[in-house]
Amino acid sequence: MTDLRLDPAFLAKLEGLRLSVRRFRWGSRVGGRFVINRRGSSIEFDDYSPYTPGDDIRAIDWNLYARSDRLYVRTYKEEVELSVEVMLDATRSMGLPTPDKFQRTCEIGLCLAYVALARGHRVRLSWIRPGAITATPWMAHRSDIARLTQQCAQVRPDGAQTLSAWMQRAVPALRIRGGQAILLSDWMMRPAECFQALQLLRRRHAELKVLQVLSPQELDPAKLLRSGVVVDSETGMTHELAYSPAELASAVIDHNEQLARFCKRHDILFAQHRLDESLAELVLRRLPACGVLEPVR
Repeated sequence: MTDLRLDPAFLAKLEGLRLSVRRFRWGSRVGGRFVINRRGSSIEFDDYSPYTPGDDIRAIDWNLYARSDRLYVRTYKEEVELSVEVMLDATRSMGLPTPDKFQRTCEIGLCLAYVALARGHRVRLSWIRPGAITATPWMAHRSDIARLTQQCAQVRPDGAQTLSAWMQRAVPALRIRGGQAILLSDWMMRPAECFQALQLLRRRHAELKVLQVLSPQELDPAKLLRSGVVVDSETGMTHELAYSPAELASAVIDHNEQLARFCKRHDILFAQHRLDESLAELVLRRLPACGVLEPVR
């Protein structure tokens, strides 16, 4: 991978941005600037909330149950920090059709990490790939961007790993609960894999943001090939390709629209990035326009 260092002048421009926060239910540590209603026990009682499976039964108000014949748990006000999980797809497909795709994915992830660090949030990067779950420690200072950049530069896209299977391992291993989870991938996988992985994070009360990084060739596959046998770079599965250019274009559009529709239906912020768009255009202009980022007021 070529040099990943972000230009100091560009980092200075990122200082004028922050991550949008649309809903915030869980934090990582007490003492931040976000006020939430947490189930369980704390200092300041706030209200009651209907019991849902997984809630601590010690938080149930049994006196209220005796009067209403319904289960409610006590909720309390707490001020917590925002934890930000940046998850980067590092499977083999991210290095195709050009290594620039994975490099750009890392650059976007680092930009988002810096925006979060500049606002005092805790940030952690993890890589979606086979084998043991790989993630950085939690970072909390602007200067930590150098460590995050160094660790990103050491990762190469390789191997096969389904997103849902990785997420099933990563959620408990990383103890993901609440905050924001930002996923960067080409999302060139079966739609069911995408949806299952995102639902796993939604059940952990995380606010999700999805970024799709694609090369121009992937968005217009007819320019690459029109017939022959296609080999999946990760699974090795083959598929005979005999489609018209219009059919290929339609299949790509339909695949990407399924992801976009799912995100919209479940209130997940979604943005697509082409490699022929500059990093500055994406981060400084388009991500604020679509609500992933917002200007600091």
